[in-house]
Amino acid sequence: MSSKELLNQLIKEGKLKKQTTDLEHLNGLLSAAKRNFDAAELLKKNVDEAAFKLIYDGLLQIGRVIVLLNGYRPDDGNQHKTTFLVAGEMLGEEYEELIGMIQRFRIKRNNCVYEPLDFLTRSETEAIDKIAREFWAKAKKYLEAKNPQLKLF
Repeated sequence: MSSKELLNQLIKEGKLKKQTTDLEHLNGLLSAAKRNFDAAELLKKNVDEAAFKLIYDGLLQIGRVIVLLNGYRPDDGNQHKTTFLVAGEMLGEEYEELIGMIQRFRIKRNNCVYEPLDFLTRSETEAIDKIAREFWAKAKKYLEAKNPQLKLF
């Protein structure tokens, strides 16, 4: 299925809507992602679960920027899943493995939030941190090419 077909299918299913977003909002999301990454850096030596969630939130905010920049927004009960699915599609095939890992972290984060008996370990926090750095490095190049007015960190 082509990217256009997937986007049209997601719109038809009510999971995605067309939307224009101003530069100020996109930059606000990027700024929030940086604050989350910075806060996680302070916490990750002592509070793995909180650091993990902050890093995840930063990834989600970057994913939302990618989706919104392309004229869409998730609009269903699975907004996180849809955000990463669509962002991955927009970024291209070379991001498929990274997006797959982020989707697994999404499930871990959901378990941690909604079924708090499942604790996150230091190795899981280190893993999401590593993936976040890799994802941001690649996403940053994409965003820079797509709109040089974005305030990238």
